[in-house]
Amino acid sequence: MQDIVRKDILEVSEQVLAALQANDHHALGELSNHVVHDASIFQDEDSVTFAVLVYALSKVVQRCCDEHVSCVNLAPLLSQAKDALAAGKDEEYRARIRQILDEIKKVDEKLKLYITEVMEKAKIKKASKLHEHGISLARTAELLGVSQWELQDYIGKTQIPEHELGTPAKERLLRARRWFP
Repeated sequence: MQDIVRKDILEVSEQVLAALQANDHHALGELSNHVVHDASIFQDEDSVTFAVLVYALSKVVQRCCDEHVSCVNLAPLLSQAKDALAAGKDEEYRARIRQILDEIKKVDEKLKLYITEVMEKAKIKKASKLHEHGISLARTAELLGVSQWELQDYIGKTQIPEHELGTPAKERLLRARRWFP
């Protein structure tokens, strides 16, 4: 793992731990977006996995808050992962991250299905963010293990075409009315 990636994951881990303890799913979502920046630059699987994990944690915490149930306490495992990463024990760090993902899936059957869906959606969402940063669609799909079709579908539904970014909505509407009288 590159030192800059390690440093960023360590810094974000501190914030993730604080957000987990505060049950702040919004902060967790923002933090996952931050980590994807490293993933887009370095195309690093650890950054991508961490971003997906943080996004999944945000969804789990949100679900627990919405349903007024207590969440499984994953802070100790995340703290252990952070400590392993700080000590340069990359394989132990990766094992702890996998363990956290497994713990999320064990909460209950309904949550397990939900998390599986969230993980897939998170991969596609994060892939679209990587693609926004200039990584090719094929490379992005390969990095995150999603199909190019799924990624194209998501990007097509969520992004405004580049040629329309600088044009005000009123002007686009007038142009569309001229084209389709």
